[in-house]
Amino acid sequence: MAIPRTVARVWFDPVAEEGRYLPEGPQVVGESVVWVNIQTSPESVTGQLYQTDFGDPESVTVHELPGRPGFALPTDRPGQWLLGIDHVVGVYDTAIGLWRPLAMLPDPDPRVIINDAEVSPDGRSVIFGTKDTRFEEPIAHLYLFTPADNRLTVLAGGQTCSNGKVFADDGRILYDIDTPRKVVTRYRFDPAARALTEDGIALDLRDRADFPDGMCDAGSGTVIIAFYNPAFAETGFAVRCDLKTGGAIEEWATPGSPRVTCPRLLNRPDGIKLLLTTATEGMPAAMRAQCPNAGALFFADTTITRAPAPSVVVSAAFSA
Repeated sequence: MAIPRTVARVWFDPVAEEGRYLPEGPQVVGESVVWVNIQTSPESVTGQLYQTDFGDPESVTVHELPGRPGFALPTDRPGQWLLGIDHVVGVYDTAIGLWRPLAMLPDPDPRVIINDAEVSPDGRSVIFGTKDTRFEEPIAHLYLFTPADNRLTVLAGGQTCSNGKVFADDGRILYDIDTPRKVVTRYRFDPAARALTEDGIALDLRDRADFPDGMCDAGSGTVIIAFYNPAFAETGFAVRCDLKTGGAIEEWATPGSPRVTCPRLLNRPDGIKLLLTTATEGMPAAMRAQCPNAGALFFADTTITRAPAPSVVVSAAFSA
């Protein structure tokens, strides 16, 4: 049985090619939309933070960062964002352009950098992953960061590229994607013990040619997964999946952009909408010419009637 498919439309089209390289992790706070561009070229060791207004995306402000950002999470302090850059978790103040480190990874391997993250429903825990920049070996980890004490704890190892994350059951369950394995793993999370316990595979996506990348909570026991296609394709996809049955419920197509990196739902006056980031990362010139919308951000309607409330980081110790 066919599932509903919506063709997404381009919402933001970066003027500079560098802004298309690796956009990820869109966040929506009020009318403000923020996302990271992990790096600006294959050789670059720095990235960017983009900030714009939903109703006027061309009014974008680009913040040049001191390294490659894997994530940006909103905090309860206006204008202050929790970022993971290379090996460091810290706070970036968009009003004054100040980067303040808070904690450093215990792993100094230059091949391993911070990637996707999610904040718990109570805002007191942040779980993030790292990735092997060569996408080759299981040398990456899952980490817990707690802003109350700026403390980092290794939760799990053996990952290659730790990507999308979703909390469920009031933060007691974590769903996590390790992209090369093409599965969504379920973990039980004990914040007091600072521990994760693996609890099986929630979604098996190994029959797909593309790779699961970012993920967001879509409510009612479902998630939306962005799929990154390293091969040429005329269209990219994001898919809403049921975590209990494993079945697909709804999908969105991104014409001219096969490498979809991250989804984010947002409440609008006319319904629940979906924002998708895409990338040009790794595209040969001939493929890039065939993918005119690669690296753009897309916007689409959904059949979802209620989106989960977004969580923000409780910034208890940011002034320490």
